[in-house]
Amino acid sequence: MPNWIALIKPLPQAGKHVIPIRRESHVALDITLGRLPRQQPTGYNGIRIPLTRSVKNSVDTTGKALLELRAHVYGATTKKVYETVCENCGGREGKPQGASSLIDFHAQHDVIAPKDGKVRVDFSVCCYPMCHKLGDTEYL
Repeated sequence: MPNWIALIKPLPQAGKHVIPIRRESHVALDITLGRLPRQQPTGYNGIRIPLTRSVKNSVDTTGKALLELRAHVYGATTKKVYETVCENCGGREGKPQGASSLIDFHAQHDVIAPKDGKVRVDFSVCCYPMCHKLGDTEYL
């Protein structure tokens, strides 16, 4: 992993690099803005995450220098991009306003401000790769 991002939870088992993720697992990453390879002359005011089921409030971003966070999930075997949950998992999640996103970010607002130079990004993966029946048993 680059030195500007750190996996906080879940941690891999001793001696392993694979992290098993379940639907109910929350993943936490710390992003150190000062270590990013490209910097704004004035620095960044935070990171903007997508609106998802758990992030419903958008804030005014006028005059703020923000990084946009985008997460792409690939099948470990097929390398296919996964963007939405399967029909079964979508039914479990209830009726969203749009298509159910595979990644559900967890925050009060769509902009996360840094604390001590770091931005904590929390999210969960809402569907297992085998649910899609496309030949993948793990995500990348």
